[in-house]
Amino acid sequence: MSESALGQHYTDVPWQRLVAATLRAAYAWSVRDVRGNAAMLEIAKMTGVVMEVHGPGSGPVTPAALVEGLRQPLAGLLGGPRQGPAELADVVLLDKEGNLTENAYDLVCEHVVPLRELAGAQPWLPTWVTMHSDQIRHRVFTAIINTTKQDEYVASRKFLVEHPAGREQELVEQRDRTGGVRLAPGGYRDIPEKQVYRGSDGRGWWWPCPDCKWPMAVSSAGKVRCRYRPHSAVYDLLPEARPKLRRRDDGPRALLPVSQAVEGAKCADAGVWRFVVVPGVSELRIAAAAERANAKVQLWPHRDRYDLLVRAGREKFAVDVKECLSFSSLIDRLRTRPPSARILLPKSFEWQLEPLTEALPGLAVTTETKFLSQVRAAVRKAR
Repeated sequence: MSESALGQHYTDVPWQRLVAATLRAAYAWSVRDVRGNAAMLEIAKMTGVVMEVHGPGSGPVTPAALVEGLRQPLAGLLGGPRQGPAELADVVLLDKEGNLTENAYDLVCEHVVPLRELAGAQPWLPTWVTMHSDQIRHRVFTAIINTTKQDEYVASRKFLVEHPAGREQELVEQRDRTGGVRLAPGGYRDIPEKQVYRGSDGRGWWWPCPDCKWPMAVSSAGKVRCRYRPHSAVYDLLPEARPKLRRRDDGPRALLPVSQAVEGAKCADAGVWRFVVVPGVSELRIAAAAERANAKVQLWPHRDRYDLLVRAGREKFAVDVKECLSFSSLIDRLRTRPPSARILLPKSFEWQLEPLTEALPGLAVTTETKFLSQVRAAVRKAR
């Protein structure tokens, strides 16, 4: 589906325009201290979008009223017949400190559509508040990975998933050692200040998420966690000369992330992280598990026609991994663009199996657990 077709399909839905506008406004408010007038202008423009969708006499009519609404459940801004999926009703975009909530980064961003008439008006906006996830992925793998060779495509995409952040010099050295990696200049950016802790001496520190290795968010209250909630480890920050973390929750044990100096460090753009790195982590995990079972795995065949082609004994399995927090968004995507392979739901999303098969009874779908059991059985059968 072409980019123009994508834009037309998604922007025709009023509640989706409201979600995109409110998320853009919330992001602008969260960076107003840094972006100044540009951020306030963006909020004003998004107020206009909200007013246009709501119609005369409905909804917030001033930027201040819109910002206040962003601190309340989204149901109030979506409203009446324009109300979107039930999963969005209780979502709040801004916390008490004026920062984006975790829901904004993981759930709401799956509903973002491009507001085409405003595209490019504010180039400082992150991709995930200006484009739909399909467009982000398309631009990443046409602009960042400029190759027609399958092995270079896989090497480049795998590198991005495995190295979403780090010291710039080390990223360059690792890229050169890997070989066949093509990353365009500007593919990595400075780590955002809201993902940095600064000590009394002014030095900045960041921590990679144990799951995706992208910089975790650091709150003013000293809580450190990944902005993608399924990556569930939560930490308390212990201020020292070189700050440390202490596990707050009772989740699975993992090594504590070690603080990294922010000077000279870079990370992938938030949109690239959310829609390329995050699902890529699950894809690589499943591929590694299949290989440990003595199956042969090909990643992203035919330049991402689907995600994994697994050869186990005499059998072949093609799967397309779908990791969507928004169930309604997943359904819409599968109806709009039928998959080229069997759908595979990662472990944290296996609960979606039954409702997905009920909503789309003709869809071939499995879970990570069932799929890997099937692969192991096929390997044993071939012995």
